[in-house]
Amino acid sequence: MIAKPNWFNRRKYTGWGLMPKAWQGVVYVVIIVAVIVFIQNLALDETLKMILTGIWAIFVLIDVLQVMASIKLDEREQKIEAIAERNASWTMVASTALVILYITTIGKELKGAELIPALIFPIAAGVIVKGLSNFILDKQGV
Repeated sequence: MIAKPNWFNRRKYTGWGLMPKAWQGVVYVVIIVAVIVFIQNLALDETLKMILTGIWAIFVLIDVLQVMASIKLDEREQKIEAIAERNASWTMVASTALVILYITTIGKELKGAELIPALIFPIAAGVIVKGLSNFILDKQGV
């Protein structure tokens, strides 16, 4: 679509997604953010702003997924990525189970702002484990 695979690298240590490696990638990210800021500053109904932002987010997601699928990894990078993704997945499953166990143990229904840490903890744990896995496997020369 718009973005090109040679503008980006895969994220190794900071979660999932892409990191700009060329000036075009940086401009692409700036334009994405600028459009969101522009939409939010329009004198429109909040519902319409939300709809426009959602449409823009879907467009960007499709474009980014296309780029992510097009980035070529060598055999070693594919192996490291697969192991790191596996480690992150199991960590998020275990973290989610711990959060559920904690919530049921305290016997309290979490609502609103109380729920946010329970949702963020498994994702943050997965990001940390994925980054560490990539780092360690890179250093080991797997």
